[in-house]
Amino acid sequence: MKIGIIGSGNMAQSLIRGFRTQNTNKIICSDIDPNKLNTLRGLKNVKTTKSNVVLANNSDIIFLCVKPDAISLVLKEIKEILNAKKILVSIAAGATTSYIQKQLNPKSKIIRSMPNLPCLVLSGVFGFKPNKNCNNQDIKVFLSLVKTVGIAVRLKKEADFNHITALSGSGPAFLAEYIDAQMTYAKSKGISSKLAKELILNTILGTVRYFDEISIKPNEFVKMVSSPGGTTEAGISVLKNKKFINIIIKCLNSASSKSDKISKKLI
Repeated sequence: MKIGIIGSGNMAQSLIRGFRTQNTNKIICSDIDPNKLNTLRGLKNVKTTKSNVVLANNSDIIFLCVKPDAISLVLKEIKEILNAKKILVSIAAGATTSYIQKQLNPKSKIIRSMPNLPCLVLSGVFGFKPNKNCNNQDIKVFLSLVKTVGIAVRLKKEADFNHITALSGSGPAFLAEYIDAQMTYAKSKGISSKLAKELILNTILGTVRYFDEISIKPNEFVKMVSSPGGTTEAGISVLKNKKFINIIIKCLNSASSKSDKISKKLI
């Protein structure tokens, strides 16, 4: 598969790492920053170019990994090259399929997607939605690539991207804030960073695995862990008094709302 990646930031590099696990993939990456391209030179099955046109001409599927404000310019450059056979995958936050479609020809194949940073360790989540021009084979091609960096979840409607952006796109950062708070607590109690990290991360991983393997609701899990008059109950009472659930929902609503505002700016 001939794969083009426009932009070479963190997400693009995570895609490259995953795509390279399939030896038959040939990757070409472009970027306006020569220093970023230099970091990719020498990688097996990876070529670099400063030209998006050269990239598009030499790709079957193109991943658009640029900031929303750069999308219009990039699409103008490659518009004439995006024939009915090539697939364009956009990971730009807020850039709707209709916005991208308006700048291309009516037959262009577009897959809008929202990956997250854990793709860097090949454990990411890809929310995606193809346009009507994509057939089953196009989607199979996309999924065969995405599975190298994580899992893919197909969305039913375009508006879901705002919420998916909040949950899985921004979600890792929100979890990192929680981890940072626990690390800060551990440090204040004289626990070494190494021990704290081992305790905290493995507790999270174990809890996630429990939820993945056993059918149980979060509130039921809390009850299981909380003994009457015990330590967990004492901590949970603080979270409830501070309206922890409401804070998290407000956080997610804020991220979702920002995604929606970005989309409207691009219209």
